[in-house]
Amino acid sequence: MDRKGNAMKRPNILFIGIDSFRGDKCFGKNKSSKTPNIDKLIKNGVYFEQAISVSDGSYTCMGAVFTSLYPFQSGITTVSAYSKSTTNFQKFREAGYKLYGTAPCTPFFINLLESFDEKENFSKPGYLYPVSGNPKDSRTGEYILDRLDRIRDGKIEEPWFYFIFLTDLHRSVKYGIPEEYYKDEFGNTEYDRMVSALDTWIGKFLERIDFDNTLIILTSDHGEFIPTPKIGHELTYIPELFEPGKKMKEKTPKSLHGIYSLGYRILRYFMIPIKNRKYNNELSPLELRSLNTRGHSSLWILPDDTVRVPLVFSGHGIKSKDKIINQQIGSIDILPTMADLLSIEFDFSKAQGQSLLPLINGEKIEEKPIFIENAVRRNPTKPGNCIGVRTSKYKYYRARGNIKKKVCLYDLISDPDEINNIAEENKQVVKELEELLMGIRGNSINEHEIDKSETERIERDLKPLGKA
Repeated sequence: MDRKGNAMKRPNILFIGIDSFRGDKCFGKNKSSKTPNIDKLIKNGVYFEQAISVSDGSYTCMGAVFTSLYPFQSGITTVSAYSKSTTNFQKFREAGYKLYGTAPCTPFFINLLESFDEKENFSKPGYLYPVSGNPKDSRTGEYILDRLDRIRDGKIEEPWFYFIFLTDLHRSVKYGIPEEYYKDEFGNTEYDRMVSALDTWIGKFLERIDFDNTLIILTSDHGEFIPTPKIGHELTYIPELFEPGKKMKEKTPKSLHGIYSLGYRILRYFMIPIKNRKYNNELSPLELRSLNTRGHSSLWILPDDTVRVPLVFSGHGIKSKDKIINQQIGSIDILPTMADLLSIEFDFSKAQGQSLLPLINGEKIEEKPIFIENAVRRNPTKPGNCIGVRTSKYKYYRARGNIKKKVCLYDLISDPDEINNIAEENKQVVKELEELLMGIRGNSINEHEIDKSETERIERDLKPLGKA
């Protein structure tokens, strides 16, 4: 209520999620893209330089954002408990918000937007810039601009909450980069040039909204490995096999495609170790790490490449301007911060995250350790390999089911690139961080709390996709 006793009008919310957007490629010395519109958001708000996601997989990450819980608390995995991610949207609805969404046509996002007032779950490829170069392949940009035009023209009632999730940075083999962005000014790598191209669309979004009356959040689900330009592709992609096989497949009956796919996988199985030995002699540790494939069953690492994400709060309610906060925070803190900023009822006692509003306003808050884990894509029913914990000082992780297997410890202050594993000579630190990890996981969800029928349905829906 205002001083005259009138109900105060709530601000609108524009939430932009960009799949696979690395924190160091949004802001800082490793960025080479050209992003005037993201830069504008930062200049008119607050950027969290050390925002940590809970995993390297989309569903667990975005589930954590909208529940403010870790996956082991909510039950959300690649194949389970998607409905848990929608519970808190009811709080926004009760506060008067109309809900709008544009996101991929995958089981998690279909469920996420199910109760929204208007939504589009765009089909594959679903890019703003289609990989084929054919604009008919995707209407994602059309959907978004049409709704934002209606917002600008007053045809959509306020207050509104519009969730947008963009997938152009989600790398397959190549990006749909328009030809005009193939210039050094737009980035050193294809990834950076794709970021520059995406920024142009973000500019189109922002010019259609009222900054003063809209809270804008820009973030990502997780990061990504960006293959060194010396190689240009992940280790699991063998162009000598894939390209000839693709042409052969196009010329043969569909009945033989399964045989070709099996043959490709067998040949790749034998060629990857050969390639790996070759690259070990030719590449630096950082370059070698860049060839990993996020979500692959062979992945046993959790570097910041995949779990450090951008986070910007800008627009309405953000009194600080052009403020860079280096303190470690988690993506689980986003929802409590939104609730605090907008004075929306929220049970903070049931959340793992905390409001960042005091930090935004220049006050001190406790820096909490963040739980991290590998997610999976290739075999969604199998848990990811590693779990761990990150503080602003250390990164610690190990095999999910064995505290003595694949133990890694990195000093993030002296070794921010996570090159030197110091676990063996720092066993006391490992012990302390393992105790911290176990303490965080102490309130895991019970098996009976997971809806098995929902899990079975999700597994059926995911099977044709082969990944998440």
